[in-house]
Amino acid sequence: MLRPVLIGLLSALVLAAQSHGAPSQAELEEYLAALGRTAATFSATAPGLVADETLDQRGRRGFVEILRGKKNQVKDLDIRLPKEFRTHNVVSTYKLEEAGEGHVLHEVRTIVTMDGESLTESGEARHAMTIGSRSTDDEMKRRLLENLEQEQLEGAVTDFGQLILLFMARLQKDYEFSLEDSQNLNGEPAVILRYRQVAGDQGLTFFRERTEERQTAAGEIWLRAKDFLPVRITLNTEEVRSKKFTIRTEATIDYQASRFGLVPGHVVHRQFLNTELMVENDLRYANFRRDHAMIP
Repeated sequence: MLRPVLIGLLSALVLAAQSHGAPSQAELEEYLAALGRTAATFSATAPGLVADETLDQRGRRGFVEILRGKKNQVKDLDIRLPKEFRTHNVVSTYKLEEAGEGHVLHEVRTIVTMDGESLTESGEARHAMTIGSRSTDDEMKRRLLENLEQEQLEGAVTDFGQLILLFMARLQKDYEFSLEDSQNLNGEPAVILRYRQVAGDQGLTFFRERTEERQTAAGEIWLRAKDFLPVRITLNTEEVRSKKFTIRTEATIDYQASRFGLVPGHVVHRQFLNTELMVENDLRYANFRRDHAMIP
């Protein structure tokens, strides 16, 4: 993964100069301090929260066709994706729960219905992509990541709801931040921070067979202007598989205030092969409540 030296907060003073004048370092530090405080509060309040989750997914259906050139050389290989998409609607009970030896926060799901039919053996939600830091908890992630594919979901994801934890105060040194022009979100002004990961072992993890690889991230953090509450985080990664093929991942996580603190409201994840969509996951959350079984 990328390991360049961190340039620091002063590198953030470039992009906003066009229309607003360069922001001061103090302004940027104020935004980042607010982000770090909210991430710390989320870490404390999220464990034990339960919600209703609805997933609408569409993914390529069928086998990828490998096309060989006349000389049958690797550089001449091409790929043809299936034209059809398979769609699923999955309703689950969603829980944010600390698991594993490291007591790391994970999303755990119990599937209630799939495509309108009840499942007799729902199990925990697992799959091949997760957000978080490299740790001894990775084996726990792997165990949490298999059931949904067995339930015929082509490319589900997990652990996007706690994306804000990547920006805890102690981890902010691993990113370059800059200010974008302000925009409105849901009718309210928002301050936009652009970030790019330059160090650290957190990021997007792919599990393939028995191997794993982590990809560094870039994207935006939207802070509500009136109180600097994080209301949207976007994430983008690129994986260059060859000169001809790049896998791109993009995600948008919208957060909302609740009586339990900040919670995920809507997650949209998409993965592309070059410009062609391979899978899309649209997850919505409602009816957050506390798991009373976890309260001592």
